[in-house]
Amino acid sequence: MARTTLDFTYNDKDYSLCYSIDVVKKLDKAGVIAHIPERPLTITEDLFVAAFEANHADTSNRVRSEIYKEFSETSEDGSLLEILAEMIGEVQKAMAPKGNVQWKVTRG
Repeated sequence: MARTTLDFTYNDKDYSLCYSIDVVKKLDKAGVIAHIPERPLTITEDLFVAAFEANHADTSNRVRSEIYKEFSETSEDGSLLEILAEMIGEVQKAMAPKGNVQWKVTRG
């Protein structure tokens, strides 16, 4: 499944941000995903910083935050938060059960 990426160049280095299943699981366990609607300002930076993990894990959190501060909040594709949430949604969809095994409950 092709996933959406957030691509840009910063200080002559190319970046392609996306989420892996492991990163989305960590965000979910930490409660970050559940709080997206409640804390859009702080969540946006948290999601942005986490999106480096799949392809740029060696980028320090300090550099990630510096890049975030230079980003524009919106583009022709929508707000940064909307795009990051869309990217997470794609991974969540890929994680969903495929429905290939039928099951039933038997109660005694």
